Amino acid sequence: MIIYFSGTGNSRFVAEHIAAAVGDTVFDVAPAMRAKKGVHFKKKGTYIFISPVYAAAPPLVFMSFLRHSRFEEGCRAYFVMTCASGMGASPDYCQKIAMEKGFSYCGTAQIDMPQNYIVYFKIGTPADNQAKIAAALPAIDAVADAVLAGRALPPSGTKGWESRSTPLILKPYYKLMIHAKAFCATDACVGCGKCVQLCPLGNIALQGNQPVWGERCTHCMACINLCPKEAVEYGKLTQGKPRYHGPHSVWRE
Repeated sequence: MIIYFSGTGNSRFVAEHIAAAVGDTVFDVAPAMRAKKGVHFKKKGTYIFISPVYAAAPPLVFMSFLRHSRFEEGCRAYFVMTCASGMGASPDYCQKIAMEKGFSYCGTAQIDMPQNYIVYFKIGTPADNQAKIAAALPAIDAVADAVLAGRALPPSGTKGWESRSTPLILKPYYKLMIHAKAFCATDACVGCGKCVQLCPLGNIALQGNQPVWGERCTHCMACINLCPKEAVEYGKLTQGKPRYHGPHSVWRE
């Protein structure tokens, strides 16, 4: 089974491609996250966990979901991290989770996908994004090949300073930087509710036909990037910036 967390669609894209290659099913964790509960996975065998990288590690909400979920004994676990550049200390966290859950750890792979963190970074053009997705396909296929062959992924080679510094800065970074206070809807908003549907944590509600953000934000960037009217802003940091409408909007096989 392939279990994934995705905001703008990068990790979902990778999950679906691997699922097609290995003949397995995908499981989106968003509904369980909205309900604030884990899941009892009764299937034995191989699991592939896929998520983006947030601040050099898997998202805290994804790690929490895995820790609160139940799995059968003797499962093998592959981890796949989608990111715009590097996955930092993610392999350390993935290996730790595997140990906690009693998995046989089969390694962590990095898949470079288009940048979606519009708050602090520049979003690529559709052509650039399409080229980056095309360049990622061999790495995605390599993960699928390893799974089918039952072999571990190549060692990830986490840098020592990343392993030491990430645990020190991760929670303070979330506390100071990862919040929804600056999100707002502009006059272009038509009250369609798409952002409400997209939020994996159920953190957005419509009030008076306008979206209102709560306190469970994880900065997945779904609401701001996938708004059909581009009517969501994050204070002044995103004004005038192009949006990343997800891999399915630019990739055509």
